[in-house]
Amino acid sequence: MASTRLSQATFGPVEQPRYLQLARLMRADIDRGALHVGDRLPGEREICRRFDVSRTTVRRALEELRNQGYVQADATRGWFVTMLVEPNQLMGFTDLAERQGLAATARVRKCTVRPATLAEVDDLSAPPGADVLELERVRLMGGVPVGWQRAVAAAWLVPRLAEHDYSIESLFRGFREQGILPSRADYDVRAGTTDREQSELLEVAVGTPLLLIRATTLDQDGRRVEVSDGAFLGERYRFRTSVTAGAASVEPVSR
Repeated sequence: MASTRLSQATFGPVEQPRYLQLARLMRADIDRGALHVGDRLPGEREICRRFDVSRTTVRRALEELRNQGYVQADATRGWFVTMLVEPNQLMGFTDLAERQGLAATARVRKCTVRPATLAEVDDLSAPPGADVLELERVRLMGGVPVGWQRAVAAAWLVPRLAEHDYSIESLFRGFREQGILPSRADYDVRAGTTDREQSELLEVAVGTPLLLIRATTLDQDGRRVEVSDGAFLGERYRFRTSVTAGAASVEPVSR
């Protein structure tokens, strides 16, 4: 893959080391989607020329980004972006993949419509006897496992929700096609590590760091339309939040 352009940005105050400023500028390009997972960075000489810095500065900046999990080096092909970063907006997993220039796919482990359990009736404020869609998938980005997710969705509001091929299609798009617009999500996020089953599903060693995410999605009318539990690899997935005075806003997760 050809190398990707970096933005022409300026350095900040001199009190911060130049290599950290360079790392920050390059990280900003990844965060805003100018650089995607799998993209190759320009060569060291090109980065030196573009930012008017020494090769030592460039190498220290790249090492800093590697330590943060954003990039990895290939012995023959140079440096590549490895970190999937969420934008600060509610976005489906498939939509996020397209923004990153990648294909989102999934290994579907379960996709069935069934009556809601008592806990799900409470979680989704479902009417008595309501049906839900239970959807369990291993989420892949560019063919690489990023995480596992089990979603329970409001099938009583979207009767044809189970008719989609969720190995390639988006649950959010299934909602939107029937007039349900996911508009807000509330999250509970904590750290964890993979157990044996998760390690096999995600193709990593036991004990690999995880982000464990429980999400409740609401539609444009404030109805709870989905509750999901997910386990996403810390080395391949970055969860970003925004905090404002008096309130905390935690918005994006791949769906």
